[in-house]
Amino acid sequence: MSDDATVTASGAAPTTQADRVRLEALRYAVNEESGLYIAVMRTFTRGLTGMLSDQSAAEVTAALAEQGLDADEDTVDARLSYLVEHGNLARSPRETEARSLADYLRNRARYQLTQRGELVQRQVEELLGHAETATEISSEMLGGILHGLRDLLSVVGDPLSRAEPDEVARLIGTVFAQFGRLVHSTREFYTYLTQVLSRYDLERAEFQAFKTALLDYLQRFVDEVTRHMPQIADVITQLRPDIGDICARANAGQRLRDLDGRAARRAPGLDPADWSSLVAWFTGSDSRGSDADGVRRLATEAMRALLVNLRRIVASSDREHGRYAELVRLAGWFDTSTDADAHALWAAAFGLYPARHLGFVVADGETAVPPTTSWLAAPSAEVPVQLRQSGERRVAGRSGRAEDFTAAKRARLAEHARAEEARRAALAELAAHRGPIGRLRVSDAAREALLQLYAAGLALRGAATAETAGPGGPGGPGGPHAPGGSPFAARVALPGHECALQIEDTPGEGSVILSPSGRLRLVGRTLAVVPLRDTATSRHAGAS
Repeated sequence: MSDDATVTASGAAPTTQADRVRLEALRYAVNEESGLYIAVMRTFTRGLTGMLSDQSAAEVTAALAEQGLDADEDTVDARLSYLVEHGNLARSPRETEARSLADYLRNRARYQLTQRGELVQRQVEELLGHAETATEISSEMLGGILHGLRDLLSVVGDPLSRAEPDEVARLIGTVFAQFGRLVHSTREFYTYLTQVLSRYDLERAEFQAFKTALLDYLQRFVDEVTRHMPQIADVITQLRPDIGDICARANAGQRLRDLDGRAARRAPGLDPADWSSLVAWFTGSDSRGSDADGVRRLATEAMRALLVNLRRIVASSDREHGRYAELVRLAGWFDTSTDADAHALWAAAFGLYPARHLGFVVADGETAVPPTTSWLAAPSAEVPVQLRQSGERRVAGRSGRAEDFTAAKRARLAEHARAEEARRAALAELAAHRGPIGRLRVSDAAREALLQLYAAGLALRGAATAETAGPGGPGGPGGPHAPGGSPFAARVALPGHECALQIEDTPGEGSVILSPSGRLRLVGRTLAVVPLRDTATSRHAGAS
């Protein structure tokens, strides 16, 4: 791509070298010496004194001194030369009359304001004087626009040729001045409205004031647009075929021409191309709707945003749903505290104590930061967007739907039923083997049930041993191997069957259980499946 033209970010018409040169006129307002440059430009744009006059560096220095700015003449002359290079000023061709060499050196260069410099300085002054407050919408202009368009419609046809060009130009200029004021005030009001709607820290008092302005003032404006738009659109529709003739009649008077012979630029509306914006605002076009309809749509969206803020305030009635009030209160404390108290308040509020290097093990060893790394050079921590923008730690969005665990419960119940059925089958398999168990082959499920019963029997034996152990320990009086006593026999009933598993100590004998999972061999201990009545009989015999 050549250097003469570059494509803009929007992909629209290219910005030429001439456009970039024009934009250089904005540099003086944003560089490091912007204060001095703006003061110099004010000496040329203040009132009407600088419009048709030129000034030297000495005169500008004296004017700056009157404003309380102390700058030497060489510095001012350098600043004036900079403004000449960027198109804000131009060197005056007027010859200088000097009575001495000192006067000639002091006034050898004189400077005058350019049209571009006056436009830029006017925009700078408007920006510096702009206040971030709400701007009323000039809705009263709608009636004036309708009245002016009807006056133009009354001169269409034969009366147009007899109408005075200046009178037609006055009607057009009045309509477009009112239309420009309406569009500008509407844009400023909605810009302010957007800034307020985007805030997450509206207090209740602010919300009440904002609600009043939105529901009352904005609704009145929307009603005004709704009432006037059909009438204005109807008049514009009747005027559109004659817009060219109306503009030609308004331009029929004596026109100013520049040095190149071109007609000077006139007020908005005197060129037929200027009417496209007016037509699009009230009637739209084939490719898009009217801006008046867009204004009403934006009002609806503002109402919806207001409801979102109201819902947030209601949901957070028990706490501050923004940090704005807290930060303002903290700033007040800082403003009234001493230096020592301010340091203590800072540490207490933000936890920023003297530097301490702490290290901890992170999940990713490659991204670990050594404890000696300063926080200036260390990577920043990842803060969630919700916490960073609104100060809320909860996840925004709709509440999740309650999960239905019916299917999971049904599956768990079926699984439990299958397990109980398998256990009953395993116990039935064990109950079928009545009598002593020397060598027995069973399934894995029956083997598992047998081990559970065996473990329960050992637990019974341990409890009985602890209860019957005397001062002499397990071999004392009443123990399982006490003199005259019988060996311990633990019996565990098989649930659902009239039998029990009996465990006895039998030195020199044992039991072997075989299953697909392996072989279990008990040494010095035998198992037997005995009827429950035998268990009861042996219990009664032991008691007698």
